[in-house]
Amino acid sequence: MKHIKTEVQVQVVIPIQGNDVAPRFDLSTEVWVGRLGADGKVAEEEILVLPHPSAEDMCQLILNHHADVVICGGIESEYFDYLQWKSIAVFDSIVAPYARAVEAYGQGELHHGFMDIPKEQAGTGS
Repeated sequence: MKHIKTEVQVQVVIPIQGNDVAPRFDLSTEVWVGRLGADGKVAEEEILVLPHPSAEDMCQLILNHHADVVICGGIESEYFDYLQWKSIAVFDSIVAPYARAVEAYGQGELHHGFMDIPKEQAGTGS
């Protein structure tokens, strides 16, 4: 009997600002959208630009892209609750470059309040 390998894929959406997870969900106009394979690695990705910042438009984009997971910085409880009600996992209070947040999620290391600030941005005080 042949085994059919079914690859689980996860659709992830991250409001971004430059190379980082955006500090505020409702003020972001850039969005990273990616699909992760069963191995936790990025299979497809794209960056979208919204015409203006809007939490409602961001939620609609998330739903239109059939997201399973949203990774974000600050998010108002109204939108957090709405996305969870729509069965979308929300990881909030994330402070990191978006590529690192995706990597941490793919490795099962991402959690609420995850911080990974590169040393050159952290200010070493020297």
